[in-house]
Amino acid sequence: MPAKKFTLTPEQIQALREGNKEIFRRLYFELQPRLYRFLWLKLRSVERAEDLVQETFLRVWETCDRLRPDGNLEIYLFRIASNLATDVLRAQQRRPATIPLETTPLLDSRTTDDAIAYEELTHRIDAIVSQLPDGPKTAFLLSRCEELSHAEIGAIMGLSVKTVEKHIGKALQALRAGLGKLELLP
Repeated sequence: MPAKKFTLTPEQIQALREGNKEIFRRLYFELQPRLYRFLWLKLRSVERAEDLVQETFLRVWETCDRLRPDGNLEIYLFRIASNLATDVLRAQQRRPATIPLETTPLLDSRTTDDAIAYEELTHRIDAIVSQLPDGPKTAFLLSRCEELSHAEIGAIMGLSVKTVEKHIGKALQALRAGLGKLELLP
């Protein structure tokens, strides 16, 4: 189910521009979980994702007087977060480090075999997505995890809709090639 889009009225954005802490608090509580999830999926680090969420909101607060009343704050925040994550990933490429793969526990009652198969599939998908170049990885995560439209992804990434479609196509192609034919049924 798509996440409900968060919007502020032009009047609320104007109040935010004037330093209204209550509007900023509302913005934070509405978008923080989605930004965190996006950053965690992109970076695979709880600490880095938490740090970048805070940095994203700090940058918005520090520049709130320059917000456009007719602008889309959701896209603006995701763009800041995406740029920060790209900076972190570039720094990691200069200084390679291991990133621990974290998994989420299964929430339903699956059999042991199902749970093992699910974990294996999750690890394979994570490994493939983590190896994607930054453009396809970001476009794929925003599309599939945040359920944003291609136009919204283009606005966040500063790309045309056609380029976003190509990035997502590359990601899907890599997933198909990397997963091959899976034996999901006994």
